[in-house]
Amino acid sequence: MIHLPEWLVQQEQHVTPLFETAEDGLSVNTHLRGKEKNRLTLTRHPSFDAAMIGMVTAGLEDDTWQGFLYVMHTGEGNDLTPRYIGKAEKKGVTNPVSANLMRIASSPDKFGRWGYNKAYHIGELSHAVLGEAFMPGRAPGKYHRWAAALFETLEPPKLRVPVSMSLIPWRDGRRGPSGLIGSLAAVEYELIALAAAAYPEALLNIQGR
Repeated sequence: MIHLPEWLVQQEQHVTPLFETAEDGLSVNTHLRGKEKNRLTLTRHPSFDAAMIGMVTAGLEDDTWQGFLYVMHTGEGNDLTPRYIGKAEKKGVTNPVSANLMRIASSPDKFGRWGYNKAYHIGELSHAVLGEAFMPGRAPGKYHRWAAALFETLEPPKLRVPVSMSLIPWRDGRRGPSGLIGSLAAVEYELIALAAAAYPEALLNIQGR
């Protein structure tokens, strides 16, 4: 089976930094959210937001578009190391369009699963990194593992190395790393299995999730 970085460079994809940072590329900017502007939150990179909005907006107009894969990673090219792999499907459980993707340009708190709210990746990671400054209580353990793996320090939040995101739109008839045509869900499974075998210490997915 093809090596994951080799497969990724063959795909239509949008690659951007995940976080907005200071000039060092490591110190992550934060901002206040919530009705009372009292919830300190890690800030997504503007180019990530623009890529997500553009991809989803175009995808929702395409009947062959199933959704997209995302690969959070460090490094690039042959030195790329996947840290977390997932998907966001076009269809919701009961609606033709998932709530994660509806009104993407005006819904920063869901945002294709990378939203600022609790129960979304950036929100829960903010909770793990920033603690009570985000909200009382404790973030799920998964995001404490993310924080330990990605951040050198939590106060202030500073990355170990720059973190990027690859967004890969998925359409009917596309082929996964095995060379077989697969659904979005099937190819997500392929990618996680491939990455888990090649990068067992780095990948943050557990039991295929």
